[in-house]
Amino acid sequence: MPNAAPLLPAGAVALSAALWGLWWLPLRALAGAGLSGPALNATLYGTVTLALLPWLWRRHRRLAAGGLLLLGAGGLFGAALVSWNLALLLGEVVRVTLLFYLTPIWTTLLAVTVLGERVGALRPLSVLLGLAGALVLLGLGKGLPLPRSVGDWLGLAAGLFFALSVTLVRKGQAIEGLEQTLVACAFATLFSLLLMFFAPPADPLSASNAPDVLGFAALAALVWLLPCTWLLLWGARHLEPGRVALLLLLEVAVAAGSAALLAGEPFGVREAAGCLLILGAGAVEALSEFRARGPAPAQSP
Repeated sequence: MPNAAPLLPAGAVALSAALWGLWWLPLRALAGAGLSGPALNATLYGTVTLALLPWLWRRHRRLAAGGLLLLGAGGLFGAALVSWNLALLLGEVVRVTLLFYLTPIWTTLLAVTVLGERVGALRPLSVLLGLAGALVLLGLGKGLPLPRSVGDWLGLAAGLFFALSVTLVRKGQAIEGLEQTLVACAFATLFSLLLMFFAPPADPLSASNAPDVLGFAALAALVWLLPCTWLLLWGARHLEPGRVALLLLLEVAVAAGSAALLAGEPFGVREAAGCLLILGAGAVEALSEFRARGPAPAQSP
């Protein structure tokens, strides 16, 4: 009888991807209740940081071992989290998600220029598919194909920050998931507080409904954001990176379907074509990882 153990981590990653694809729902509900983008991010990631603090002392040696690479990777991951949430609030869910998933382009370029890796024949194909998808999505034939809104730019920036963070993690062997999550959420909280200081909200949350809204935000952080992150980190530890990358593409499908059905966002031929090309880039990237690592070792019964 085949070993069914890999089904659990695969299911965890798939569930995490689906939940990330629906993450825009609580975000926009909270924004509609009057919690601004930076304040919302500060509340969400501040709650997660406080929830993870009990592990800080128990794992302080691992935090210290991560050193500057951990701070850099966590800071970039925190910037990606802040940019991602703001992008979902300010832009169209489908466009933002697809622009974020241009990460195969950035990871390939960084692997060559920063890590000095040799890329196989499939990696350039992944880059070409991603670029083609971006050109279609951004309106090829309608002038210079650049992001057309703040949300688009933030979605693109989130993917770039994420790719930079992943590159630093690959350079730092001592960096582990829980430590990176704690540092990233702490940085995301700090960045959000700085944004609130330099650009205070024009319409701050009223005192009358602040307790309810802030309580709901804290609840969303604890029952949605934190489990999403944990499921992804736990599942990814037990699977090949290529399989994780393939499972995470489920987020694109869930985000696109939910935004079209629940938010009435456009999803026509152009969006579908861009989606297929960028999904193809992610799939080719995953296949490249499979080929680079070789087949997984057989497990004993």
